[in-house]
Parts: sequence; C-alpha cells; structure tokens
Amino acid sequence: MPSPRPKLTCEFLSDGVATIRLDGREIPFTVRHAEILTLLALHPGGLSVEKLALLFYGESGNPVTVRAEIHRPRLQLGANVVQTRHYRLSAKVDADFLRAFRGPLLPESESPAVREERESLTALVRRVVLESRDPGALWAFWETSCGADDLAVVDELCLALPADDPRRAIALNHRARL
Repeated sequence: MPSPRPKLTCEFLSDGVATIRLDGREIPFTVRHAEILTLLALHPGGLSVEKLALLFYGESGNPVTVRAEIHRPRLQLGANVVQTRHYRLSAKVDADFLRAFRGPLLPESESPAVREERESLTALVRRVVLESRDPGALWAFWETSCGADDLAVVDELCLALPADDPRRAIALNHRARL
C-alpha cells in the first residue's frame, strides 16, 4: 500500500509572520524558500528550471542559481515533497493564497512573479470587496495593510456600515484622518 502524500501548509497572506508546516510540523524558512514554494504551488503541473528562473528572477534569471536555491527547501521538506525534473510539489498543498485573503502575499518578496501575483491578487480582492458593498468584507479588507489607507475602501465602508454599528465611528474617524 503506498504511503499517504505529506501535507504542506503555507500561510503567506499576512501582515505578520508567514509559516510553513509539513504534516503539522513547523519548518524554518527564508523569504526565498517561500517564494519558491509559492511559485510551485501556483503551477501544480510543474515548471522547467528555465521557466522557474524566469519567474523567480525575471529576464536575468539563471537556471544554475535556481537549482542552488531550491536545494535547501528540498532538504528541509524532502525529495518526496519538492521534486525535480520539472520542479513541482508532490505534497497535498494547503496554501492560504490559493483560498483566502488576509493580507498581501509575501510582502517582502521581490521576485517578479511573486510581486506580480501579489499585486494581481490584491487588486482582484479589492475590486470584489468594493463591488460587494458587504460591511464584513469591507471591514476585513480594511484591516489589512492593503486596505487601511485606501480612501475608496474607507468611503465604501462608511456607507455600508449601519449608523448604530460601533465600527462606523472608527471608520469615519479614520476617514477624517486620511
């Protein structure tokens, strides 16, 4: 009977500390390792080393550098989780950036592909939240660093919250400061 696939949990959407867990055990990592895991999770079919280099570093990407960078997370997580010959994750991946929004995706990342994904994801969530006019969704987005000083979000939040909601006073006060 084949052994069950390991479960890789990545919590990267946050203004706080990002975490990686393998079968519930927390794994220490660098931003570079989180970037690699993000790109592999976003491309479950796998990536060639050349494509990964392009996504990771942009036009100046070097496949040799990517091979060296991927070595450490592969050692930490295991060859059964991070596979080569088309780099991919073979674990069951539970990544917050694939299912929820609680803040920017790896805000400290400078990888062109991660930065583009972060900006696209934030813009999409912002648009959906603004169009929804849902007080709960607006409040949740406003509480992230992405929405805190976004005047359109604060304006919509002030309109959406009922007059007797105590959050409305907070939003109005914040709007006055903006």
